[in-house]
Amino acid sequence: MKAKAFENELTYRYYEETDDVEAFHEAYEDAVETVRAELGETHDLLIDGERVATDAHFEVTSPGDQTLTVGEFAAGDADDIDDAVRAASAVADEWEGFDVADRVAIFRDAAATMRDRKFELAATISLENGKNRTEAMADVDEAIDFLEFYSRECERSNGYDFDTGEPTPGQHTRNLLRPYGVFGVIAPFNFPMAIFVGMTAGALLTGNTVVAKPAESTPLIAETCMAIMQDAGLPDGVLNFVTGDGPNAGQPLVEHEDVAGVVFTGSREVGLSIRETFSEQGKHGPVIAELGGKNPVIVSDAADVDAAVEGVMKGAFSFSGQKCSATSRVYVHEGVYDEFTEALVDETEALVVGPATERETFVSPVISDAALERYESITERAAADGTVRTGGAVRTEGDLEDGRFVEPTVVTDVPHEHDLARDEHFLPFVTVHPIADLDEGIRKSNDSEYGLCAGLFSEDDAEIDRWFDEIESGMCYANRSQSATTGALVQAQPFGGWKYSGTTGKFAGGYWYLQQFMREQTQTRVE
Repeated sequence: MKAKAFENELTYRYYEETDDVEAFHEAYEDAVETVRAELGETHDLLIDGERVATDAHFEVTSPGDQTLTVGEFAAGDADDIDDAVRAASAVADEWEGFDVADRVAIFRDAAATMRDRKFELAATISLENGKNRTEAMADVDEAIDFLEFYSRECERSNGYDFDTGEPTPGQHTRNLLRPYGVFGVIAPFNFPMAIFVGMTAGALLTGNTVVAKPAESTPLIAETCMAIMQDAGLPDGVLNFVTGDGPNAGQPLVEHEDVAGVVFTGSREVGLSIRETFSEQGKHGPVIAELGGKNPVIVSDAADVDAAVEGVMKGAFSFSGQKCSATSRVYVHEGVYDEFTEALVDETEALVVGPATERETFVSPVISDAALERYESITERAAADGTVRTGGAVRTEGDLEDGRFVEPTVVTDVPHEHDLARDEHFLPFVTVHPIADLDEGIRKSNDSEYGLCAGLFSEDDAEIDRWFDEIESGMCYANRSQSATTGALVQAQPFGGWKYSGTTGKFAGGYWYLQQFMREQTQTRVE
């Protein structure tokens, strides 16, 4: 069955197609200056519709310029989480009772506001988390797409409420999905708008109330989106917002007895620990988690090598590899291995490393000091145990001095079994391995605890069909030169993974995502 087309935002493509790219860049650059002038303020929590100050705060600085203070943010703790959960619990019945059309109207209004403010929002993302202008705008677009698509799905299904008639005379039946109650939303830094908005809207549109905690490094864009949703008409207490770190705010949220479900995007270790906490506490609500990847690409001897090089380069190094979908290991047929590797090195060395707001930047800064240290550690190991074909250095010259900049890195001669080829690094780092045939490529691609994204480059239709049948991955791309493994679009390419890449097997931005936030009930009335 062919799904009805969904119109994604695709802002930058729109400007390209209308031959008005300069207008895009001018609007973005104006927004950067406006947002930059407003940074540095103090930000409170939002609980039960009221701003709540805390004694402790934490500072967020821009990863591209650590002398630039993004803001001072309230450091929430277990008491703040308790207040927020209590507020969410108090209005849970009221929010469930809202008509589906009224809920949908709120989120469509929020989407319209985000659309009107998209350049401001993209500029905020660039300054706070370091995405370049096109990546930042894609983040904004995806958030809007989530709101529009999920609203459409709620409307189309009447909120998953079905009149099932009279199975026997005198008995009238109804089948519906109902919310669990209070959901904890714990968002990552790398898609600080799209994933935060998508998870929050998923919980709220299905009738749950929410306590949301953004990543500690990206609270500003999350707060801005929270305020937009609040201003669109959410009743007080339905969406509560607590900033802070994992131990002091995230863990109390997961452990709170009145939190019925958690939706989380982040590391495998944290996601599995959340599920373990729920199990230990005897909770029966869902832990909806996306937990990373170690995404393989196979380059067949029947591949268009130029397309494969472009796809791998973009998949591995966009946003400095800080995506769970990033291309991280490449299995190349030995017949084209040298040609592919040499071309990939050449293309990688041509990439511009620089501040996120600069027009020519492709490889933007890494998010934290911990990421910088991890980069230094793995590139040192790569030099010792393999061959660093290009990259491997921290960049500090010129206008890179005050940021966290590293070179995109291509490594060869590392065994498939090596930790560098098996662990998720979340950095601009890719290993390249020769293979004898497609059999070996599929076997090694599947030899991983992760199963998020995978790519293949081949002009042989039989190879493509076989690969689609045998690859153990939730998201599969054949011959995608725009990016071998990244860049999924809402509805068209729902995002999620198999194995330890996720906990539910249902993907964000897809037709089965919203139902996870609800539980089924049948109601029979004898008349």
